[in-house]
Amino acid sequence: MAKSVLIIGEDPSLIDFDVPDVPEGISAETVMAGLNDSADRLRARGCEARILLTKDEGTVEEQVVQALAQATYDVIVVGAGLRTLPPMARQFEVLINVLHRQAPESRIAFNSQPDDSDQAAARWL
Repeated sequence: MAKSVLIIGEDPSLIDFDVPDVPEGISAETVMAGLNDSADRLRARGCEARILLTKDEGTVEEQVVQALAQATYDVIVVGAGLRTLPPMARQFEVLINVLHRQAPESRIAFNSQPDDSDQAAARWL
């Protein structure tokens, strides 16, 4: 059976890229291109790969529970934006607690940028 990877990140269309903690040159377009490229590289390795774009702390739990009800994932990659941007702190906490409760067998990986999500997953595959 193919290994499966879920990449979770904040919907880039909802991110304020002008806040001080966002790296230079990052935009909604570069985030999506990086995530899609990572997913494509995982698929080329024979993995199943899905991207889940979260909306906010009020809906993240429901979004993740629904995604986890559809499939079991060997690795779940959590995006750097959710972990490192101060406005996302509460959403990140909710996300981690949902993953802890709903996907205890999945390995958790962290990317450092959208286009290295496949490398983060590969560390645990």
